[in-house]
Amino acid sequence: MRRLLFALVVAAAVLPCHARAQQIVLTAAQRQAMDVRLGKIEPAAEVPLDGLPAVVRVPLEGSAVVTAPFAGVVVAVLARQGQMVSRHQPLVRIQSREAMTLGADLVAARGDSRVATAQAARDQQLLAEGIIPAARVQAAQARREAAAARLHELQAARAMAPTPLGATAGIYELRSPLAGRVLERSVRLGESIAALSKAYVIARHDRVMLELHVPARHAAAVRVGQRVHVSGGAEGQVTETAGAIDAASQSVLVRAQIDTESLLPGQQLSATLLLPAPADAWSVPSSALVERAGGYVLFVARETGYSAVPVKLLAQTAADSSVVVAALAADTKVVISGAGALKAMAQESR
Repeated sequence: MRRLLFALVVAAAVLPCHARAQQIVLTAAQRQAMDVRLGKIEPAAEVPLDGLPAVVRVPLEGSAVVTAPFAGVVVAVLARQGQMVSRHQPLVRIQSREAMTLGADLVAARGDSRVATAQAARDQQLLAEGIIPAARVQAAQARREAAAARLHELQAARAMAPTPLGATAGIYELRSPLAGRVLERSVRLGESIAALSKAYVIARHDRVMLELHVPARHAAAVRVGQRVHVSGGAEGQVTETAGAIDAASQSVLVRAQIDTESLLPGQQLSATLLLPAPADAWSVPSSALVERAGGYVLFVARETGYSAVPVKLLAQTAADSSVVVAALAADTKVVISGAGALKAMAQESR
C-alpha cells in the first residue's frame, strides 16, 4: 500500500495537477489511476451506539411467580422447566392439611353468610314496623358484613388452591396464570413446601427484558421509547433508565423490552442503542473518512476539484457506515475511494 501511495504521489508530480485554495485538482487520467470514486451522503436521524454489554432478563410484563398458598408435600409435578404451558394448566399437586379443612370451612362460611343476611333483612323489617331499635339493626348488618368477608376470604383461597377432579381430600393444584414458558421450577416430588413459597416462574416465550450498560457520557441522551437492536435482527424499545451512574463502571443501566423467541434469560450479548442525532448529522461510508491531525476529514467534490472538510465522528457501525457532524449540503458528494491518496497529495502540496 505504501508503494502504491508513493507511486501515486510521483505520478501526481508528473501529471498536471495542482492544489489551489485548499483544493486538489486532478485530471481524468489521475482520477482513474488513483481510483477516485464518489458517493452520496444521507441525513442521519439516529446515532448507533454499538457493542453495549447486555444481559437478557425475565420481562416485567408478561411474567408471573406462582406461589403455594398452603404448606404441604408435593405429590405430583406436572410441568417441567422449559416447557410451554397454557393459561390455567396444572403445574403441581400438593397435599396439605389446610386444604383439607378448607372445604369444611367454606361450607360453614356459606351457611353463616346466609343466616346473617336473612337476619339483617328481618331486623330491617322489624325496625320499619317500630318493633326493635336501630342499634339492633346495625349489629345485624355488622354480622352480615363480617360473614360475607369471611366467605369471600375462603372463596379466594379456594380459587388459589383448586381441588383437581377426582382427587382425594386435602390435595390442591397450582395452575399457570398465563400462557408461556416455565423458566424456573422450585418444587421437587416428595419434598415439603412452605406456605407462600415460590413454586414456578412463568413468562411469555416471545418477550424478554434486556439490561444494557450505556457509558455515562451518553446518559443524558437516553430516553424511554428509543430503539434497541441485538444480534439476529431482534429489535425493542427502551422502557426505563436508572437515575444514577454506577460508580464502578461509569455507566447507566438501561432496560429495554424486546419481542423475540430467540433469546433466553441469563444470556449475555452485545446490543446497539439508537440515540437521536444532532443537527447537521450525516451518514457517510466509513471509507470516506480520513484521519488527519488527530481528527477526521471528508474530501468533498467541488466544481474544480476536491477539498478536505473537517468533521466530528459520532459513531461507526458494523455496516461500514459512519455518522458525522459537519456543515454540508444534502447534495454533497464525497470521495469514498482514493481518499487516502488525496490526503497524501494534500500533505505534499503544503
